[in-house]
Amino acid sequence: MIPKAEEILQHLTTIATQSMAFALFIRLTLLGLLAVSVARRRVLVEYLAGYVGFVLVAASIAAIGYYDKTTNLFTFVVLFPLGLLWGREALVSPPRPRPGALRIAVASALGLFAFFYPHFVKPPWEVLAFAPLGIVPCPTLALALAAVILTKRSYTLYGVLPTWIVAAFYGVVGVFYLEVGVDWALLAAVAVSVVFYLAGKSDDTRRKGKRFKRKR
Repeated sequence: MIPKAEEILQHLTTIATQSMAFALFIRLTLLGLLAVSVARRRVLVEYLAGYVGFVLVAASIAAIGYYDKTTNLFTFVVLFPLGLLWGREALVSPPRPRPGALRIAVASALGLFAFFYPHFVKPPWEVLAFAPLGIVPCPTLALALAAVILTKRSYTLYGVLPTWIVAAFYGVVGVFYLEVGVDWALLAAVAVSVVFYLAGKSDDTRRKGKRFKRKR
């Protein structure tokens, strides 16, 4: 039996409230990763995939850490394997892309949405410090989609396709069942990341064509 929307929202609020210290740790870790990326002037594809895997696993554990509803077990079963898939992406030595300004802008906007996800905590100051990235599914999945957008086709469909499916599912549940309006951004991010991922394939094809012409 599916729990009522009010019960799910209350439970997610409890998780976010009781996980504030861990949420702060996750946010500081992300800022550290960004600082290293800026210092090295490149996208740390492997570390980014590892971080996404980490926050997905963290959100899956948070879902059962306060276990009292079947849906929380469902979230663990869905997010934990997805986190492992992203861990695999970190180990397969993906290529290092050179994202254009548009990719950086869109990925940054989505990353900020995940970082300051304005639900389940009391605004405004708690959103700034304790928004539930790595605690509840939607902002965590939004960050994963931001990574997909930023890194072109660096990650394989083994990790990207399940991420689209899971993010679309939670976006639909959030918008239409829980009536969380901000989750429209997650649904939009799924569509945008698909477009950018496919565009990355087109870019690769054009570059290969140019290299072939030069050789001739």
